[in-house]
Amino acid sequence: MSSKEELYKVLVESVPYGTLFFAYGVCVDANKHALELLGCRLDQMVGASLDNITGEESSALVDLKLQLKKATKNREKEIQWQCPLEDGSCDVTVNIVYVTEDDKELVVMLNHQQVASQPISSHQLDSQQVDSLQSPEEKLSSQSTNFVPPVPSNPSLSTDKLPSIFPKSYSADSVPSFTDTPFVGASDKAADPELGNYRQEQDGFEPIERNSKPGSEKVVAQKPEPKLKDFHSFTNPVPGSELANAIKPGISSDFMAQSESGVLQELEADTESIKPWDKASRDHYFDGLTNLPNRQMLSQTISSFLEGHKNQQVCGAVMMLDLDHFKDINDSWGHTVGDQVIKKIGRAVTSLVTGENMLARMSGDEFVLFIPELSDSISQAAWDAQAVAEKVGEIVATPIFQDGHEIILTASIGISLVTDSNVTAEHVLQYADTAMYEAKRKGRNSIAFFDPCITEKAQRQIGMNTRLRKALDNHEFALYVQPQICVQSGEMLGGEVLLRWMSSEKVTNMPSEFIPVLESSGLIVDVGRWVIRTACEYVRTFLDKGIWQDHMRLSINISPRQFRDPQLLEIVQHSMSSYNIDPKYLNFEVTENLVIDDVDEAIEKMEAIKSLGAMFSIDDFGIGYSSMIYLKRLPFDQLKIDREFIRNIHRDPESRGVVEAIMAVSKQYGLKVTAEGVEDREALTILKELGCHSYQGAHFSMPVPCDHFTKLLAA
Repeated sequence: MSSKEELYKVLVESVPYGTLFFAYGVCVDANKHALELLGCRLDQMVGASLDNITGEESSALVDLKLQLKKATKNREKEIQWQCPLEDGSCDVTVNIVYVTEDDKELVVMLNHQQVASQPISSHQLDSQQVDSLQSPEEKLSSQSTNFVPPVPSNPSLSTDKLPSIFPKSYSADSVPSFTDTPFVGASDKAADPELGNYRQEQDGFEPIERNSKPGSEKVVAQKPEPKLKDFHSFTNPVPGSELANAIKPGISSDFMAQSESGVLQELEADTESIKPWDKASRDHYFDGLTNLPNRQMLSQTISSFLEGHKNQQVCGAVMMLDLDHFKDINDSWGHTVGDQVIKKIGRAVTSLVTGENMLARMSGDEFVLFIPELSDSISQAAWDAQAVAEKVGEIVATPIFQDGHEIILTASIGISLVTDSNVTAEHVLQYADTAMYEAKRKGRNSIAFFDPCITEKAQRQIGMNTRLRKALDNHEFALYVQPQICVQSGEMLGGEVLLRWMSSEKVTNMPSEFIPVLESSGLIVDVGRWVIRTACEYVRTFLDKGIWQDHMRLSINISPRQFRDPQLLEIVQHSMSSYNIDPKYLNFEVTENLVIDDVDEAIEKMEAIKSLGAMFSIDDFGIGYSSMIYLKRLPFDQLKIDREFIRNIHRDPESRGVVEAIMAVSKQYGLKVTAEGVEDREALTILKELGCHSYQGAHFSMPVPCDHFTKLLAA
C-alpha cells in the first residue's frame, strides 16, 4: 500500500491547476502545472522566497511573487492575475489558502486560461482607464500633490528595544523602534494611489492592471516608447542660493502660484519657459548621463538650506543610494547597457521627487536624495525617511528591460537625518555615505540610519588592527574545537575549529569583535592560512592516536576575503599533503555573504576544492532567505541552521516554522543539516522529530582547547 506522502504527491500532480506550497514565505513544493505556467523547473521553484527577487527568475514568477506579497499582506483569498507569457498573456485566478492562523503556511492554486494580447484604441477607454495609462511623470505633472510617505500604524516605543542605528542624541521617546530594514521588493507600489503600479518596460513605464473583476475581458494597451527627456528633480532651487539665478523653474510662475504644492518637472531643450544657460554652467551643475543635478549642485543646495536655517530646528534627510552588484551588469553586457540602466533608475526614482526635494547622481551607481523638510518632529521625520527609503527600494527592485535583457536590481540605502542646521553639507553627505556602507555590510538590499557609534567603532578598529598585526607575529592565536554530534545516535561526527585570540595582556577577545577587523584589514588571509595548516595538523594527530574515525569531519571556516585568495586552492593542497591526510576529513564552511558576492567564482573555486575530496557547508543559514536561491547552483554538501532559530525553537512557533521550511528545502536538494547553538534537551528533541542530521552547542560541549577535544574523542 502506498504511503500517505506518495498518495499526496499523486493527488497534487493530478489536479488540473497549478499548486504551490509556501512555508514562512519560501516555496517548498510545486506541481507540474505551476512549473509550466511560471516557466520554471522544480529546483528553481523550491527555495524561491517572496521577500527576494533575483535575476535568475522568470518574469511570470517575479510578477506572481509581487502579487502574492501584496495579497497576503491584505489576507486576500482570491485575486485575478495576468501572467506574462512570450506569446501573449494568461488570465489566472489565484486562490490562496491560509493553512495556519498566523498565515505562515500557504497553499496557492493557479487556475488559468490563455488569451492573446491585443492593442486597444483610445475611444475604447473611459477617463479612468486613460488615467491608469499615464506614465508616472505625466500623472505627477497633471496633479499638484506632494508625495506623502505612509506613517507606520503602530509607532509604539520602548527603551529596551531601541536599535543602535540611531544617533545618540535621540531619546527613547522620540525615536521609532524599527531596525535595519531589508526591502521586500516592489510589492507595495499600489499603496500610493498617486503613483499607481508600474513595471518598467523598454525606456518607459507600462501600467499593470491589477485585481480585475472575475469574468471581465482583460486587455493590455501597447504603449509607444516615450522619448527620453532632459529633466531635473526639483521645482525651485533653495531661495538665496546662486543656483536660483542660474536655473529657472520648468513650470510657469502662474501655474505654480495656483498649485497647492510643487510638482515634478521635466526640462526639454526646446521648452520656451526655460531661460537657456551656457554649456559650461550646465556641465558644472548637471550630470552628463542622467541630466540630474551632480554632486556640486547637491552640495551647494544643502549648504544654502543649512545656511538659511542657521540655529533653527530642521527635520530633513539625506539618503545615499548605491545599486548592489551593479558592476556585474557592466561586466556582463557592457557599459552601454549599464548607462541605460542608470538613466532608467534615475528617472524611476525621480517619480517620487516633488517640491524642493532634490535627486542627484553622485558618481557611478550612486544617487543621493535630499529632502529638506520631512516633518516637524525628529521621530516623525525618522518614520517618514524610512517610508520614503522603502519606496525608493521598491522602485529600484522593479524589473528593467533593456536590449532584450531583464535586469533586476536592489539598493543599499544610508540615511542621515538633518536635524542640526549648524553642520556642514560635507558632513551630512559623509554621514549618509557611512550609513550606506553599514547597510551593505549587513548584507545589502537594506536600509541603515547613520549612527555616530559607527565612527567610534571605526576608531576602535584602527587600534585593534595594530594589536592584531602584532598578535600574528607573537603567536597569540589559538584554535578551539566544538564537537558535532549525531542527533539520532548521539555519536561524535567530528568538530568545528574556531579561532580564539589571547592577547599579550592575557585578555581573551571576543571573535565577534576581532574577526571583522581581520577581514576588513586583509589579515584574515594570513591568519586563515595558519588555521587551515593547524586544522590539518590536528587531524594528523588524531589519526596517529587512533581516535579519529572514518566518518568524522573537521570543519574549517573560510571568510569571504580568504575565499577570494588566489592561492587558497594551493594552500589547501599543500596543507593536506604536508600532514598526509585524506581530504575527505575536511569540511569547509562559507557564509551567505560570500555566496552572493560572485556566484560564478564561488562555484569554480568550490568545485576545484571538492575535486580533491573535501566537502562544503553553508554557514549561518536562515538569517536571510537570499541564500536559498543559490542552493540550486552551488555544490554544497550540507547547511548549518543559524543559532538564532535554534535557541528558541521550543518556545517560538515562528522559529520552529523557519527550521521546518529549511528542512524541507534541504531534503529537496539532498543536503544534510547541522543545527548550531543547541543548548538544551527540549531543542534537541524537536530537532530529532524534524529529522535533523547533527548538532553542536552547549548541550554537549562548548568550544574547547585541542587537548580537551582529544579527551572527548578518546572517551
